[in-house]
Amino acid sequence: MRRIYNTIGVMSGSSLDGVDLAYCRFEVEDGKWIFEILQAETIPFPPKWELRLRKLLSQDALTFIKTHTYFGHYLGDTLNDFIQRHQLKGKIDFVASHGHTIFHQPDKLLTSQIGDGAAISAKTRLPVICDFRTCDVALQGEGAPIVPIGDIHLFSEHRFCLNIGGIANISCKVNSDKIVAYDTCPANMVLNQLANVLNVEYDKDGHIAASGEVDGYLLEDLNQSAYYHKPYPKSLGRTWINESFMPLFNRSDAPIEDFLRTAVEHIAIQIAQEIKQIYKQEGIELDSKNPDSLLATGGGALNVFLMKRIAHHTPVEVIVPDRKVVEFKEALIMGFVGVLRMRKEANCLKSVTGARVNNIGGCVYRAF
Repeated sequence: MRRIYNTIGVMSGSSLDGVDLAYCRFEVEDGKWIFEILQAETIPFPPKWELRLRKLLSQDALTFIKTHTYFGHYLGDTLNDFIQRHQLKGKIDFVASHGHTIFHQPDKLLTSQIGDGAAISAKTRLPVICDFRTCDVALQGEGAPIVPIGDIHLFSEHRFCLNIGGIANISCKVNSDKIVAYDTCPANMVLNQLANVLNVEYDKDGHIAASGEVDGYLLEDLNQSAYYHKPYPKSLGRTWINESFMPLFNRSDAPIEDFLRTAVEHIAIQIAQEIKQIYKQEGIELDSKNPDSLLATGGGALNVFLMKRIAHHTPVEVIVPDRKVVEFKEALIMGFVGVLRMRKEANCLKSVTGARVNNIGGCVYRAF
């Protein structure tokens, strides 16, 4: 079996920042994986695509399937530009694309990540792996999060890995045989939406949030959201956030600065509570003198104020790696999940998702 793979991982996150592309090399030796991110970029969505993706949840079926197809062609064109810009033609084994999540309701046995893999393959003339979640959901799993398999093999030195994207998710290596992971709370999806009211794309470094005050009543409402009382494994989707979480802000007439400050505090508290819950439920000893480490990545890890509040509340050492890993860890792991799919090895774990068995997710398209 091959030892070295060169892939492009493609990630379109729920915060609608754009498309992350990461050209990576993976090498395995005696069961141990090493990686290198060779080229990586975030391609911002053109305004029409940002609006189309934001509104798609409420559109009709024909609009949905057309958008799925056209988004695949858009990703193919974006990949071709990336490949040409970095002179990668002939150096890529395959593309692994997460797609953009529109519906994620595993309790109803459904999940949908748009971005037609056949269209991507037709455009790039490369094998394309996509649709990573549906097999797990069919096996009565949450279909999320996907990244823990990468946390095990690529970031094994950290007990906890936290990704703060549109939604924050965490993984914990309980022991050599078990990892648990799940979505902890809404994150950038909420922070960006609140910041947009002030006509800014996002709250850079958390400066706006830091200028506000915590609304105690709102914070209590947010912390009492029903999702937090569910046992893991569990996962979040845009539908729940839009219908059950964001309306809680309508109960307060506080200024946006206070909303952002309160949302930041809420995110930090929930992440800390989940870490403590994992220690308790999994019977892991908490050593305050030699604390475990938490690797924080995703766009939220660049929010200085948010990271300060997380570090304040959590009982572990918070580590923010180099910027390339912070920004492109999910795209990196998409590439790695694709590698495991090509090797016919499990890339979705029942201990993470609650599925009946470990499974091999991903559809492979070869449109040439």
